Amino acid sequence: MNWDDLRIVAAVSRTNSYSKAARSLHIDETTVSRRLARLESTFGVTLFEAADGRRNPTDVCRAILRQLDSIEQAAEDIERMLHGHDYSLRKLRLTTIAVIAEHYLAPNLPRLLEELPELSLGIDTSDHNADMSRWEADFALRLGRPRQGAFLMRRIGQMGLCMVTGRSPATLLAAYPASLSDTPEMRHLQQVHGLGAVRVETTNLNVIRSVLESGRAVGVIPDFLAKTLDPAAPVEVTPLPEGREIWLLSQPHLRNDSLARHISDWCANLFS
Repeated sequence: MNWDDLRIVAAVSRTNSYSKAARSLHIDETTVSRRLARLESTFGVTLFEAADGRRNPTDVCRAILRQLDSIEQAAEDIERMLHGHDYSLRKLRLTTIAVIAEHYLAPNLPRLLEELPELSLGIDTSDHNADMSRWEADFALRLGRPRQGAFLMRRIGQMGLCMVTGRSPATLLAAYPASLSDTPEMRHLQQVHGLGAVRVETTNLNVIRSVLESGRAVGVIPDFLAKTLDPAAPVEVTPLPEGREIWLLSQPHLRNDSLARHISDWCANLFS
């Protein structure tokens, strides 16, 4: 079995596209198609199905993704060691929203990395929600319990919410995009102000916070962000009765991994 063929399987699983997988691997799309066809022919299986312009992994493919991720991670670690002459680092990946990474993770990362000199921690705060079922991350900090998934789940905290209302008579509405209208933040905002004329639409909570601090807008932000508002800001801050649960997700194969357990406990302690 050719490792390059397995790298292609992993890349297509991540991107759901032959062309995107080819670009990420710096090869052409024809090579991707040919090698996958060879692999499927050799083992008599179908790895991907085409639907709505996407290449979706079959059950057979999903069954081997965990092993593929472990192999790929090991290969990356070996390459890093050989290039950098550092024979200790182990890379793990954590995904979360930017505001949690900035206000909880970042200030405490130096101490964690001092405690774990063998750790290289990749933190993804992109709007793209990393798919744990496709092994795009080892850990995830999520707001709300996932409805499904074959990963370990642990409720580690609660994030309070505050309605911030500017004292200006002509307040602008700052809200999430419509795709997030069912979140507690947007439900409360809609109950009080409606969502018919949203003037600032973003998922970036720091942007919303800055707009609210002007005193000319209304919106909902986490309580820890509300505490950072200028005390002289012309706003009214009202705690909301409903908050957001913070859940830690981790890959099942890390259950008995000592390094992973240390990271899990570190995350939990940040919100305890």
